[in-house]
Order: sequence, then structure tokens, then C-alpha cells
Amino acid sequence: MAFEGRTYMMASDLSEQFLRRPYWARRIYQEFSSHCKRYVGVIQPVRRVLPFQTAGFIFLKEHGRLDLSVESLLLKPKWKDLFTDQDRAVAREKLSK
Repeated sequence: MAFEGRTYMMASDLSEQFLRRPYWARRIYQEFSSHCKRYVGVIQPVRRVLPFQTAGFIFLKEHGRLDLSVESLLLKPKWKDLFTDQDRAVAREKLSK
């Protein structure tokens, strides 16, 4: 499948995951939702938050829901081709702390 189609599918997975969160991650949601004016795609917003302990990541960690983090999502085998080995290493390290 073409890269654009794959990123659209990942945006769909992110949307579903965000709806299950116990809080609303508005900014990053706007960045990967094509109907929002802040839209930049899927890869850029995920890479932007990867190096940081964001408030959302901390919230999910405190509530035992890291399964709903973008770090968890990008480690799924079906998205392997969208992210680099370095992206996955950063995600794994964050999730293991």
C-alpha cells in the first residue's frame, strides 16, 4: 500500500486510540486529523513528542494506560515501515522506564 494510504490508516488507529483515553489530547489530535487546520500528517507529530515526557504520557503512565500512548502504537508491527529503528528505540525506552 502507498505511504499516504498507510499514514491515513495510522491516523485512523490514532483517532480510535485517542477516543479510549481518559483525557483529550487536543493538540496532537489536531495535527494528525486532516479536517483540522493544524494538520501536518501523522509522522511529524508522533516524532515531535517521542523524545519528551509529555503531560499526556505522564497521565497515561500514572493511570496504567501506556497501551494508549503513541509510543505503544508506533511499536505495533503493522506500522514498522512508517518509523525508523531509532524512533522505535526511543519509544521502547520511554515505555520501559
